[in-house]
Amino acid sequence: MSAEQFLELAGIPLLLFVILMYYGMRLWIMKDITAIRGKNKPPVKDEAAYAKAAGQLMVFFAVATLLMMVLLFWNLYAAVAEIVVCTVILGILWSRMNKKYGE
Repeated sequence: MSAEQFLELAGIPLLLFVILMYYGMRLWIMKDITAIRGKNKPPVKDEAAYAKAAGQLMVFFAVATLLMMVLLFWNLYAAVAEIVVCTVILGILWSRMNKKYGE
Protein backbone atom coordinates (compact mmCIF):
# COMPACT_ATOMS: atom_id res chain seq x y z
CA MET A 1 0.00 0.00 0.00
CA SER A 2 1.42 3.34 -1.01
CA ALA A 3 1.33 6.50 1.05
CA GLU A 4 -1.22 7.97 -1.36
CA GLN A 5 -3.57 5.02 -0.88
CA PHE A 6 -3.10 5.15 2.89
CA LEU A 7 -3.96 8.87 3.03
CA GLU A 8 -6.89 8.34 0.68
CA LEU A 9 -8.39 5.76 3.01
CA ALA A 10 -7.26 7.07 6.40
CA GLY A 11 -6.68 10.78 5.84
CA ILE A 12 -9.97 12.13 7.16
CA PRO A 13 -10.06 9.90 10.28
CA LEU A 14 -6.46 10.90 11.05
CA LEU A 15 -7.29 14.58 10.65
CA LEU A 16 -10.35 14.17 12.87
CA PHE A 17 -8.21 12.35 15.45
CA VAL A 18 -5.72 15.23 15.58
CA ILE A 19 -8.47 17.86 15.90
CA LEU A 20 -10.29 15.92 18.63
CA MET A 21 -7.07 15.36 20.57
CA TYR A 22 -6.23 19.07 20.34
CA TYR A 23 -9.60 20.14 21.74
CA GLY A 24 -9.64 17.27 24.26
CA MET A 25 -6.27 18.24 25.67
CA ARG A 26 -7.18 21.93 25.59
CA LEU A 27 -10.25 21.16 27.68
CA TRP A 28 -8.74 18.56 29.97
CA ILE A 29 -5.41 20.23 30.73
CA MET A 30 -5.98 23.95 30.22
CA LYS A 31 -9.64 23.91 31.38
CA ASP A 32 -10.63 26.22 28.51
CA ILE A 33 -14.33 25.67 27.82
CA THR A 34 -14.71 28.75 25.63
CA ALA A 35 -13.55 26.65 22.66
CA ILE A 36 -16.70 24.50 22.73
CA ARG A 37 -19.36 26.72 24.31
CA GLY A 38 -21.15 29.37 22.34
CA LYS A 39 -21.12 32.99 23.39
CA ASN A 40 -24.87 32.99 23.96
CA LYS A 41 -24.75 30.01 26.35
CA PRO A 42 -25.18 30.59 30.09
CA PRO A 43 -22.22 29.88 32.40
CA VAL A 44 -21.75 26.34 33.64
CA LYS A 45 -22.18 25.22 37.26
CA ASP A 46 -18.66 23.84 37.73
CA GLU A 47 -16.27 24.98 35.02
CA ALA A 48 -13.32 22.78 36.07
CA ALA A 49 -15.39 19.59 36.27
CA TYR A 50 -17.16 20.43 33.01
CA ALA A 51 -13.82 20.98 31.24
CA LYS A 52 -12.36 17.73 32.61
CA ALA A 53 -15.41 15.65 31.65
CA ALA A 54 -15.67 17.25 28.19
CA GLY A 55 -11.95 16.70 27.61
CA GLN A 56 -12.24 13.04 28.55
CA LEU A 57 -15.18 12.61 26.18
CA MET A 58 -13.25 14.29 23.36
CA VAL A 59 -10.29 11.96 23.94
CA PHE A 60 -12.69 8.98 23.99
CA PHE A 61 -14.07 10.01 20.60
CA ALA A 62 -10.55 10.62 19.26
CA VAL A 63 -9.58 7.06 20.20
CA ALA A 64 -12.82 5.80 18.66
CA THR A 65 -11.91 7.62 15.45
CA LEU A 66 -8.46 6.04 15.48
CA LEU A 67 -10.04 2.62 15.96
CA MET A 68 -12.38 3.38 13.06
CA MET A 69 -9.36 4.14 10.90
CA VAL A 70 -7.81 0.77 11.75
CA LEU A 71 -11.11 -1.00 11.06
CA LEU A 72 -11.33 0.70 7.66
CA PHE A 73 -8.41 -1.44 6.52
CA TRP A 74 -10.15 -4.59 7.67
CA ASN A 75 -13.89 -4.10 7.05
CA LEU A 76 -15.79 -0.98 6.02
CA TYR A 77 -19.04 -2.08 7.66
CA ALA A 78 -17.35 -2.78 10.99
CA ALA A 79 -15.74 0.68 10.87
CA VAL A 80 -19.05 2.41 10.18
CA ALA A 81 -20.85 0.39 12.88
CA GLU A 82 -18.13 1.18 15.43
CA ILE A 83 -18.19 4.92 14.81
CA VAL A 84 -22.01 5.02 14.87
CA VAL A 85 -22.09 3.17 18.22
CA CYS A 86 -19.38 5.44 19.64
CA THR A 87 -21.21 8.55 18.41
CA VAL A 88 -24.39 7.43 20.16
CA ILE A 89 -22.42 6.69 23.35
CA LEU A 90 -20.74 10.10 23.11
CA GLY A 91 -24.12 11.81 22.68
CA ILE A 92 -25.58 10.09 25.72
CA LEU A 93 -22.53 10.77 27.90
CA TRP A 94 -22.32 14.39 26.71
CA SER A 95 -25.97 14.94 27.58
CA ARG A 96 -25.43 13.50 31.07
CA MET A 97 -22.31 15.62 31.55
CA ASN A 98 -24.13 18.75 30.43
CA LYS A 99 -27.00 18.07 32.84
CA LYS A 100 -24.60 17.46 35.72
CA TYR A 101 -22.09 20.27 35.25
CA GLY A 102 -23.64 22.53 32.62
CA GLU A 103 -26.86 24.41 32.65
